Amino acid sequence: MPTFSILTAAFNAGPFISGALASAACQQEQDWELVVVEDGSHDETETLVEAFRNQQSGRRVIYENPGNNQGVSATRNRLLKLASGRYLAFLDADDLWEPDHLLDLRKQLDAGHTLAVSGLRLWYPDTPEPDEIHLISENLLENPRLSLFQQSIIQTSSSIAFSAETAKRTGWFDTSLRIGEDRDYWFRALEADGTIGSTGKPSCHYRKHSQSSMSNILKIAEDSVFFYRKHFQAPGVPQRLARRKLSDSLFSWGRLIRRQDAKLARKVFFESWTLRPLDVRLLAFGALAAISRTKRATH
Repeated sequence: MPTFSILTAAFNAGPFISGALASAACQQEQDWELVVVEDGSHDETETLVEAFRNQQSGRRVIYENPGNNQGVSATRNRLLKLASGRYLAFLDADDLWEPDHLLDLRKQLDAGHTLAVSGLRLWYPDTPEPDEIHLISENLLENPRLSLFQQSIIQTSSSIAFSAETAKRTGWFDTSLRIGEDRDYWFRALEADGTIGSTGKPSCHYRKHSQSSMSNILKIAEDSVFFYRKHFQAPGVPQRLARRKLSDSLFSWGRLIRRQDAKLARKVFFESWTLRPLDVRLLAFGALAAISRTKRATH
């Protein structure tokens, strides 16, 4: 059993994956296997992984492609099924690791933390924006599950490691989520007083693509609603906070869809208002939605 399974989800990854593979090969923690699942795309990824495998004497390198696009959650689930390591670390095909990344994460896991996380260096290859350094602040780690409920404090799975035992207890990624599946998974992994150990180093280089299309924004908003509905009664989350977060996410989603689907927007605004009927911001939208529902019922 290797110490680490490095798990790489790939989709149209040909232009990037060589860098990710090279950063895996340079790890100071040398006891690892690599598992790559290409999510139905057909570029040079398989050839590049095969060449990488030929350079790894004695290491297990697996490549698989189901032949059709199944989505990131299904791909991550397949990676978990194929992994045989004691610890698991996702390395998305367009991200990179510093050489001490796995070694530092292992120290946090060996210390008993449920999840280990590194800091991030965000880089924007498509724009002239400078790199940004992000570290999770210590106060957010005091109650990490509650922090994760309030905001997505883990920006990429490439910064995380966890044990195979944690994966077995947590189960599978939710395939009904298109964006935000990672946050849902980490939230479930931290149930029963789980902890996050931070390395305090930005050893993960997270590539930020230009993806500000309206369709992507709508997916994020809708999946935020899904997350808060799913975990509305999660243990350890104050009900008042759960109501506020679900109400806010519904309100944001409703504002985005009101021009293209007024009927659904009215329904969403009404649900948002019922969760917080005294909120002045929601009052007008909720009242209009209620009036609209009454008019439709009387016709």
